[in-house]
Amino acid sequence: MLDFHVLQDACLRSVAKALVSKKLMFVSALGLGILSSCATSEDAAQGMSAPKNTPARGWQTSLRADSPLVGGIWEVSSGRFISAESLLTKLKMTEYVLLGEKHDNPDHHTLQRELIAALADNGALGAVSFEMLATDMMPRLATLATRRFASSERLAEYIEWDRQGWDWSLYGPLVSAAYERGVPIYAGNISRSEMSALYASDASVVDGAVGELGQAKLREDIDSSHCGMLPESQFDAMVRVQQGRDESLAKSLADAQRDYGKRTVLIAGNYHIRQDIGVPNYLLRAHPGLTRDAIAAVAFLEVVDEESHPERYLDDSVELQAYDYVWFTPALSDKDYCAGMRGES
Repeated sequence: MLDFHVLQDACLRSVAKALVSKKLMFVSALGLGILSSCATSEDAAQGMSAPKNTPARGWQTSLRADSPLVGGIWEVSSGRFISAESLLTKLKMTEYVLLGEKHDNPDHHTLQRELIAALADNGALGAVSFEMLATDMMPRLATLATRRFASSERLAEYIEWDRQGWDWSLYGPLVSAAYERGVPIYAGNISRSEMSALYASDASVVDGAVGELGQAKLREDIDSSHCGMLPESQFDAMVRVQQGRDESLAKSLADAQRDYGKRTVLIAGNYHIRQDIGVPNYLLRAHPGLTRDAIAAVAFLEVVDEESHPERYLDDSVELQAYDYVWFTPALSDKDYCAGMRGES
């Protein structure tokens, strides 16, 4: 599902507001203490059942929490479940770690925070880039290392966090986890002026980053994200904005890697981190020497009713699998947001 959460200029806000919640987007032995796992059986070790990797303080969501997939981390390449410790080991072998989310699911943010803390505490993290921060905030973010704040609220004020767009109660602990460990924070999203320019333009953003099938997928998902209510004449503009954001997110990662020479993490919606049509393609296009196995896309996905086959959650992949790892969590809500957009009760 396309993530149009931050389409903030006036001509798009009315549509974007209705889509805010409609996101189906979807260490070492010492560091692993913050992630609990009960993978003890031989079957679990062989990937036949899901090790129950849960947040340190348990799940905050409860819908379909009894699904056998909940807590499982599915390694797509091997078709096996792995433990949180194994995932962390694999992430430390990459240059870029892309952590997805469904924006309103608190468990996704908790697990992201625990992974960031584990990477940072093991000296394996150079910087973190956030989709939720626009690039025009970079000068202020660059001064964070020299600042001390009396509270998380003061930190939010200083970086001009968009509370209307992004719930600080969900993101504050995540941003603070990086800040308190001295991890540089980067802004990944395009600014409002850049977004308006892309929307008004008639040119593609990055030719060749995503192929024809990927472009068709973007258009298809734009339609479904808008519940079939967006005029087709707007599709190209929306594709430009989506691709512009992906290109900007990729650039922020590359800039951080250049500045600090260590592994860089991206926090963004599940749709942005997709290997088939998202940020990895823009990284690869801009850096010909980079290989896809240097980029790990970790999706946090809510379990779907009556679907217990992990591979089915990647059925909409285009040409290659959308994610490298899928961490399954309970769901937050079954609310039908399209019904709300259509004015149905």
